Amino acid sequence: MSDCSTDIVIIGGGLAGAALALLLRKRRAVSVTLVEAVPLPISNEVPFTPSFDARSTALSAGTLAIFSQLGIVDALLPYAADIDVVHVSRRGRPGFAEISASEENLSRLGAVVENRWLGRVLLNAVRADSGITVIAPDKAVALTRLEAGYKVCLESGTELVCRLLVAADGAESKTRDMLGVGAEHHDTGHAALIANIGLSQPHKGRAYERFVEDGPLAMLPMTDDRSALIWTGPRARIEHLLALSATDFLAQVQEQFGQRLGTLKSAGERVTYPLILTRTFAQALPHAVIVGNAAHTLHPVAGQGFNLTLRDLHLLADKVCAAPNIGELAPLQAYVDARVSDQALISRVSHWLPSFFRIQTGAVSHLRQLGLIAFDMLPAVRSRFARKAMGFAND
Repeated sequence: MSDCSTDIVIIGGGLAGAALALLLRKRRAVSVTLVEAVPLPISNEVPFTPSFDARSTALSAGTLAIFSQLGIVDALLPYAADIDVVHVSRRGRPGFAEISASEENLSRLGAVVENRWLGRVLLNAVRADSGITVIAPDKAVALTRLEAGYKVCLESGTELVCRLLVAADGAESKTRDMLGVGAEHHDTGHAALIANIGLSQPHKGRAYERFVEDGPLAMLPMTDDRSALIWTGPRARIEHLLALSATDFLAQVQEQFGQRLGTLKSAGERVTYPLILTRTFAQALPHAVIVGNAAHTLHPVAGQGFNLTLRDLHLLADKVCAAPNIGELAPLQAYVDARVSDQALISRVSHWLPSFFRIQTGAVSHLRQLGLIAFDMLPAVRSRFARKAMGFAND
């Protein structure tokens, strides 16, 4: 058994945990230990090659700005596709709305990057920082509250003593449970289907959010003439789509999405997951904080999940590193108080928007379409919404 003292232990070495480690180190010369339950790849062993079936993440312009502060955005962009325009419409109804980078005086609204590449870039930066220790594969099996921190017992027998413990191990967080913090899990009865679609014509940096009868269908630009499809709806409907042949599935996507990207050529591997929304009952404790999907999960509409988390982590790193004593409750609670309105707003909109667009009642339907048209015709309103979605506004 070995014993090690470190300023901060982060349980969970995924995107959120790795990003937080880098943000903390950017602000203060703290020692950080990152613990991940699964083996992490040796990132530089082989050249990166995009995969047709790869899962991807939409990064907002605000997220890219944070990554620029960390010095990693230039490494991300070669394998990312810019989002220049977001087009929102309702199938079978007139009217649409568009948000464009040029209107917001930005080089891009965001970018879509394969998760494998995003993870590799973050992990390379983590491994290049001598102040970050990575322990993987290993996992926390017990916590002991100390006067000024925690002792973390790992499955390997290693014991870590830290001043701040961070739970970043996902919606089913075992660390959150060991801290004695509960969470509510709301099963929406819906699921998401993800697949990459081969295109017959360039997407030109256009992202589409198409509201169909069962729920939203998004097509996000990717590299190599691909779009990332995220289609959500009632679980039975999604299971039906999963069971279709590749040809029939592509025909369904074409029918619901239309011809905005021409004739769709091919569909990659389909993956589904249930939409179960999680919210922890507390995000901050003395010498402990809960972040990422362990703190909150969202409906995937508008792709706000990771972007919301990164805004959280950016402020958390500021509060932690400005505090005289790392892990004391006051700055952790100040972080939660400052972020709760943004978290609540994005959660409400993400949950409410798909339901609103499913309503078929005549009055609501007409009002919704008038609202969509008005939104497109009012630049000030559209710009305010866009800046919020990109992470540049907290109101």
